[in-house]
Amino acid sequence: MRLGFCLAVAGLLLSASVVDAQTVTLAPTDEPPSRDARPDVGIERRQPLPTPPEPSLFTFNVAARGGVQWVIDPPRARDDVFGFGALDLVLTARPTPTFTFLVDVESVGGPGPDAGLHSLTRVNQESERLEGRDARVYLREAWIRIQSPDSGVRFNVGKLDVQHYFDRNFFAEDETRQFLNTALLGNPLLAQPPNGLGSSIRVSQGDWRYAFGVQELDDVTGDHSGMPYLVGELGRRNIFPLKGHYRWWARGGSVPERRDELTWGTGVSIDQLVTDTTGLFVRAGIGRSEGDRLISNSASAGVQLTPAWLGRDKDLAGIGYVFLRQPDGREHVAEAYYNLSLAEGCSLIANVEWLRSRPAGHRRDEHRVVPGLRAVFVF
Repeated sequence: MRLGFCLAVAGLLLSASVVDAQTVTLAPTDEPPSRDARPDVGIERRQPLPTPPEPSLFTFNVAARGGVQWVIDPPRARDDVFGFGALDLVLTARPTPTFTFLVDVESVGGPGPDAGLHSLTRVNQESERLEGRDARVYLREAWIRIQSPDSGVRFNVGKLDVQHYFDRNFFAEDETRQFLNTALLGNPLLAQPPNGLGSSIRVSQGDWRYAFGVQELDDVTGDHSGMPYLVGELGRRNIFPLKGHYRWWARGGSVPERRDELTWGTGVSIDQLVTDTTGLFVRAGIGRSEGDRLISNSASAGVQLTPAWLGRDKDLAGIGYVFLRQPDGREHVAEAYYNLSLAEGCSLIANVEWLRSRPAGHRRDEHRVVPGLRAVFVF
């Protein structure tokens, strides 16, 4: 009932925004900081898909990823090499310029090093979607988008991924071409629920952006008790001569494990070009749930660059650092990666993560080094 009410409110907001869009000049949709960063900006996904050469009614894309990670000096006498893989089948339909329908079915397998490390930040975002299983085939996304002719107003409803719409950061958000650590790809205090039924509305006016979303706390077939996940965001683009994005978000709702208790969080996300080939990113946030003995906090920063001076203007390299403190303990992580572009839609990525962790109740830090290698094919 609560979710239905919120969806109805979002629909009313959409209607009001569309009417208002006829009386004001709305800006184009958010653009990436660099020309080649996101060929699919019109779809607004963290993981890029090839853009068809000409507008078409239907497009079908396949994204396949596979890789291996290993733990140097594993914490226990067990296998210290972990394979993982994922396959996404994505169907997009655009019967009109203002209507889009998307379905993403994903198969993912391989629990990754976190099965043994139990890191707070989670060292493999791909394996994180397994939700404790060894393999899984599921409907990752299925939504309808209605937008104004200039894309200044966008309304999505269906099964959504919160990170596609909030806490965006073009230099640290995509495990298929950037970092692999979950806390570097998004603020851990955004605390987004599993992909589920929800809606999101965004209005862009000039360089300003306003967004609001509501989503269930579980998947479509899960437990829908408690207050749903609510999130809002205020964004601004291009304060400096080079492109950049600056966002502040806030969220609230019930604690997923204790639906009669509430939780809140807020944070910022900044990405900024400093040269044509180099960009910086910063994230920070705080959050708390009823019953917690402390306020959780997290901060991350890093750089992404394109090594054009090496004649590799399609490659990407990055280095980032994140700190997370929450009731379960605290953790520092540094990760570096190099994305080698082998062909259009084909890349090989090497990365290494260093973790310094202290779980709650422990007196000493635990140090781990986790290298990895992965291949990505998108067509």
